[in-house]
Amino acid sequence: MGRNLPFGRDNVVNFCGPMVRIEQRPSSPALAEPVLNGPSARLHRGRRRHLGVVALLVVLLSSAGLLWRFGPWRNRDRDLSAYTVQASRGSLSGVITASGELQAIRRVNVSPRKQGLLKQLLVDEGEEVTEGQVLAVMDRGDFQDRLDEQKALLRQAEAEYRAKKDDYNRRRNLYKQGVVSADNYNTFRNEMISKNEKVIASQERVQQLLQEGRQLEIRAPFSGKITARFAEPGAFVTPTTTASTNAGATSSSVVELSQGLEVVARVPESDIGRIRLGQNADLRVDAYPDERFKAKVDEIAPRAEKQDNVTTFEVKLKLLNAPPRLLIGMTADIDFQTGRSQPKTLVPTVAIVTENGQPGVLLVGEKQQPTFQAVDLGSSSGDQTAILNGLEPGSPVFIDLPPWSNKQRN
Repeated sequence: MGRNLPFGRDNVVNFCGPMVRIEQRPSSPALAEPVLNGPSARLHRGRRRHLGVVALLVVLLSSAGLLWRFGPWRNRDRDLSAYTVQASRGSLSGVITASGELQAIRRVNVSPRKQGLLKQLLVDEGEEVTEGQVLAVMDRGDFQDRLDEQKALLRQAEAEYRAKKDDYNRRRNLYKQGVVSADNYNTFRNEMISKNEKVIASQERVQQLLQEGRQLEIRAPFSGKITARFAEPGAFVTPTTTASTNAGATSSSVVELSQGLEVVARVPESDIGRIRLGQNADLRVDAYPDERFKAKVDEIAPRAEKQDNVTTFEVKLKLLNAPPRLLIGMTADIDFQTGRSQPKTLVPTVAIVTENGQPGVLLVGEKQQPTFQAVDLGSSSGDQTAILNGLEPGSPVFIDLPPWSNKQRN
């Protein structure tokens, strides 16, 4: 049997043969745990062991999940084939595509020279007119009365002049015969000259009124087609913006007159270097998607236009044998025939992104995260874009963001 020896205040060392057990006794009866004996003790110990096993399993499973998600081997299992492609080296096809619109070569909003009420509008939309043709007539008011009055004064002045001229001719013959004095002759001569001056002044006033009357007639400044009517008889119109080219109407416009048809395209700055005067192009319009119309580059704007951080140049094309069914305002897609470009690094256009206004691509970075790489863009053709600097052929670039990406596509 063992023997108990005191060890400290509340402990007893129990020597049981070769085994030594240190037991702790409660310092007071109130703090002592209940001592379980028999089957209850075994059941209590079994429950404690079961709870311990469950807790251990939870910890192990949680640790395994964290290791599976964040372990160093996790990135090696990700398949990037659905999200990336390799940059290639090649040449773009010899076609540059741009959007545009059919516009009149020449267009003005025709307005009166004097303000007033519109009395007659003599043309309809779609009507062909010739230069100088009367398109509309303004209300004349008292113009005709003033013109008739001035014409009557002119006739009176002409009659007085003829009478004085006859008197002068008689006095001149008598003067040559020495019948009348020189003073008498000069008096009749001066009176005839005065009456002639009155005739000239009256003729000028009549011409001024006739010019005023012509200003009441609105005429076509050039031959073309009436593409819009902005006023109706009885409307008050002004000469504020005579011959304006705005696409809208104001109180000063009567009709819109257009001549010819051309294509106005917007070509990106990266492509303008491949556009040349006289270059051939094919035209498609939404109204006739199965047809192609021929055109040639006629004008390249000397100055760029910038909108929404996009720089473009206006390029005008002359239509070759344009059919009448092509109308002003139709939208168009233009394919410029440029010939194949020099070999460059090519990526899908969908791979191009921007960051802080700088174009670039997303490369595969650490932990397979998309990493921005700035590049210099070249021209585009179809679904391919040339890269001038910043990327080498063979580099994988993202065309779509994977689920684990920390970036958002711009």
